[in-house]
Amino acid sequence: MGAPEFVTFSNLIIDDIVLADGRSFMNTLGGSGTHTLIGMRPWSDRLGYVGYRGTDLDPQHLAYLARLGVDVRGVVLRTDVPTARAWQLFEPDDRRIEIFRNDIALFNAARPRLDEVPDDYFLARGYHMAWGPLEDAVELLDRIAQVNPGAQVVSEVSLGDMHRPFADHLMVLRRLAMFSPDRIESKQLLGTDAVPEIFERFLGAGIAMIALRLGALGSLVGTAAGEYYRVPAVPPAQLVDVTGAGNAYCGGFAVGLGRGEAPADAAARAAASASFALEQIGVPVFDEARLADAQRRLDWALARISVARDVARLMPAELT
Repeated sequence: MGAPEFVTFSNLIIDDIVLADGRSFMNTLGGSGTHTLIGMRPWSDRLGYVGYRGTDLDPQHLAYLARLGVDVRGVVLRTDVPTARAWQLFEPDDRRIEIFRNDIALFNAARPRLDEVPDDYFLARGYHMAWGPLEDAVELLDRIAQVNPGAQVVSEVSLGDMHRPFADHLMVLRRLAMFSPDRIESKQLLGTDAVPEIFERFLGAGIAMIALRLGALGSLVGTAAGEYYRVPAVPPAQLVDVTGAGNAYCGGFAVGLGRGEAPADAAARAAASASFALEQIGVPVFDEARLADAQRRLDWALARISVARDVARLMPAELT
């Protein structure tokens, strides 16, 4: 397999899913790290996963990750805590209610230490990070920068730190190649969900790049250089489950930036990645047909990128 080309520092969670119609899917491999790997896998089969597992983890999950091309040396075994598990309950209006079933303090304490991460994980080209609290994220980012200064790191918000002021988050956000919130998360951090103000506030605070995820409306990307792009959402073959689409988007973006692509091209890759997370419960199989389809979806997104120097000119009509 070789050393990982792209790595997610995140979490592994087993989901027990109950749909609004009563159907259930128990023991489903999930967590932000798993969904990020869905977004990376169309473009690379050398992936690394940093998280933890308990002795109760069904062996089929590690075997599946290995078949997917994921190096699981970074999924550290903890014998004193169970694998993280959550209920995912879906309402008829598509709202998702997540009920975490583990003690959050034990969950955080079980996260791998950096000295437990294989050395070659720090030599990857691109990273996704969902690593809190903020101070621990800074430690990770500093380690990557020290060992591998050219690596590109992307992240969503630190959900466990949303109670902290925006100024605290900047210790992490200013170190990222790209930060990807949605409008709800942006409002929690900034107090506004007005799109132009979101970009003005984030970019004005010294963040290099913002990819604002807008669900079915696609995404808007802005850079510190004053460039803005709109990338539409790539239509999935079928819409089954929206869980993890944002993580998959970030996984695709990490691959694009890690390979030196321009922001718009990386965002198109991210949009194609997100579409694969929507089509099934759990993790898809990436056979030759699906990999070929990934290239077609990327080409579709690349052909539909809009560019402007003013983000207001790119806003979907639904947001104006």
